[in-house]
Amino acid sequence: MQTESQIEFIESLPKLLNGKKIIVGVCGSVAIYKTLEVIRILQKLGASVRVVMSASAQEFIKPLLFEAISHFQVLTQESQSWGSNPCNHIELANFGDVFLIAPTSANTLNKLANGISDNVLLESFLAFDKTKILAPAANTKMLENPATQESLSILQKRGVQIVLPECKELACGVVGNGALANPLEIVFCTLRALLQTPFWEQCEVCVSGGGSREALDSVRYLSNFSSGKMGASLALAAYCLGAKVCFVSSQIPYPLPLGIEIQRVESSNEFLESILKWQNHKPTPKKQSFLFMSAAMSDYVPIQKVRGKLKKQEIGKVWNLQLQENKDILASLEKKQKTIGFKLESSALETSVQNAQNALKAKNLDAVCLNTITDSSNPLESQHNQIFWIRDSFKVDLGFSDKFSLSFKILQEAQNL
Repeated sequence: MQTESQIEFIESLPKLLNGKKIIVGVCGSVAIYKTLEVIRILQKLGASVRVVMSASAQEFIKPLLFEAISHFQVLTQESQSWGSNPCNHIELANFGDVFLIAPTSANTLNKLANGISDNVLLESFLAFDKTKILAPAANTKMLENPATQESLSILQKRGVQIVLPECKELACGVVGNGALANPLEIVFCTLRALLQTPFWEQCEVCVSGGGSREALDSVRYLSNFSSGKMGASLALAAYCLGAKVCFVSSQIPYPLPLGIEIQRVESSNEFLESILKWQNHKPTPKKQSFLFMSAAMSDYVPIQKVRGKLKKQEIGKVWNLQLQENKDILASLEKKQKTIGFKLESSALETSVQNAQNALKAKNLDAVCLNTITDSSNPLESQHNQIFWIRDSFKVDLGFSDKFSLSFKILQEAQNL
């Protein structure tokens, strides 16, 4: 079952895979029901999906259900045809941009590693010469058997991508490694395989998101309405394009790929420490670095944090909070990478642009993403945003759109820095 945040995220996804064609292979497994959700999300993203089933898969679900969802004839051993309107393993192999097998049984893994093609699913996979992804699902002992592990290693060396299974209670009642990965994780891997670019594959990206939380006492804090959605969308977009991504945030509003390093923080000091740690790590040779500071830092912080919980009787009817100006994290960071700041403005556009350009110079930034909230059509915490890309002498209107689509536009502009 998907959580509420996962459902909200899935429903907000743009058509990033328009025109893409995906082959989904299905093996016999109790995890087969998750494949239906994988197909639904891929279609939501705009992809065309065709299915090929092994004989054992048909013992769990009839081809008719996959045909109803995919709107294509399902390829099975029995349905292969070679006439004027063929549906066979060669025709199917020529159809797709990506071949995904989910779930992949231990039997299929071991056969694939040894080049065996004794059924229509294996024949199709062997005939396919583009990106291949496997999502294993098997009993822990079967998966961890040396033969299966060797097969996984062989397939990875051949360029096949593996979506690692989860450790949880399996159908046999044993808690262990072998459960099919979450459908979203499988989709994330497929997105990255289809969208990654040579430029971003050579980049390391740090994105900050959410609002800082400055403690007043042990249970109360000073913060803002930042949801972290822009930062999470930007981190996910960078991942999909192939970058190595670190996301530093007080909030994780969306499910994110396991391949993104997530640093959960609260205060502005914790934000700074995590970003400095990222800055000072030993960079991968020849990789370019980008820092996107979309987090909303508190402008003021309490002069003193109280240990424990302040009682109402101690505070009185009026709480006179003493605050001091917070340090400017962006201005205090060394310039070790391309740095893009984010600025929220509610003034007239001309004034907002001038304020963004002033920040660009004062903080030695490479660019500023200006977020305007001049009316109720672009409220805080929404799924959408209005962004202007600001440089020294010009601005680019990236438009009003969902935050995930805007993130790809931001990254396209950043690529030209």
